[in-house]
Amino acid sequence: MKVKITDVAKASGVSIATVSHVINHTRYVTPETTRKVEQAIRMLGYSPDLTARNFKKGRKGLVGMLVPDLSYSRSSLILKQLEEVLAPSKIHLIVSNTKGDVLRETEQLKLLTSGLVDGLVLQSFCTDYQQLSPCIPRDFPMVFIDHPLKNCPYPTLVVSSYTALYQGVEDLIRQGHTKIGYIADQAHIAYSIERLDAYRAAVRDYTLPIGDSLIAYAYPKTKTAYQCTRELIEKNVTAIVISNNAIALETLRFLNIHHLQVGADVELLGFSGSDWYGYRTEKIAQVSQPTEEMARMAGQQLLEQIENPRPQARTTVLHSTYIPKKQEKEFSHV
Repeated sequence: MKVKITDVAKASGVSIATVSHVINHTRYVTPETTRKVEQAIRMLGYSPDLTARNFKKGRKGLVGMLVPDLSYSRSSLILKQLEEVLAPSKIHLIVSNTKGDVLRETEQLKLLTSGLVDGLVLQSFCTDYQQLSPCIPRDFPMVFIDHPLKNCPYPTLVVSSYTALYQGVEDLIRQGHTKIGYIADQAHIAYSIERLDAYRAAVRDYTLPIGDSLIAYAYPKTKTAYQCTRELIEKNVTAIVISNNAIALETLRFLNIHHLQVGADVELLGFSGSDWYGYRTEKIAQVSQPTEEMARMAGQQLLEQIENPRPQARTTVLHSTYIPKKQEKEFSHV
């Protein structure tokens, strides 16, 4: 037979209301009484009925997250931090992979905002909030991350990697590299545009005469990052800047297959968070993003909206840092 709150109240010698206040932290209860109630809960194995509690509050106890690609290791970091922020509030996280498809994203939004979840964290693939607004009820709790949308009435958290990436390219130039390739991804995504701008600015500021000839665009349906790496290697680049972690895996796969060593045959500058195909990460120059901090802030802001559903349009910018590779006489591969 399921243990009820009345059983806990009887065992601890207090009222049902007091037990409820201890569980929900809705009113001050003396430490001694709190101890008695918590002891009774443990002894009886009582589990609060979250369904009933959430029903009274008009809530589901669920939060959704839409991501464009679950295969990114960075996505795992975001999900882990969100779960840690939500856990103390007894809110669970469900995830939907939009696969970078706007139609799929809008369909998932319609489903999740129809009453399944209390709020959403969204890595959108759209460029304008107007593309999503028909799918979102008024004042529905939401936080956007990574990619700012035009006309967005919700809080947005973004990471700027411009300065860090510029410093990384600058470091390569100071090491003597004059043919530095760049593998770019989706041209319409804000952070992709920013990263490419940083590369171009560094090359321009140091007057390297290459223009855009060493920029290769990796689009899954037309040209893979593997093919882009081949193209740049054939142009005799001595360093490659990698714009995201998915591209990093394909780049390193090409180098491994063709027996090219990072540090000896070509230098790399990429983003932290990839598994780097077995390479020791301190051997590769990286741009480190504050991913976990962004995820924590997103979770906290979403909880605030769930308690007080009055979203405000504000953008918070966090900044990446450049981490040079360790300088050693010989690069080792593990």
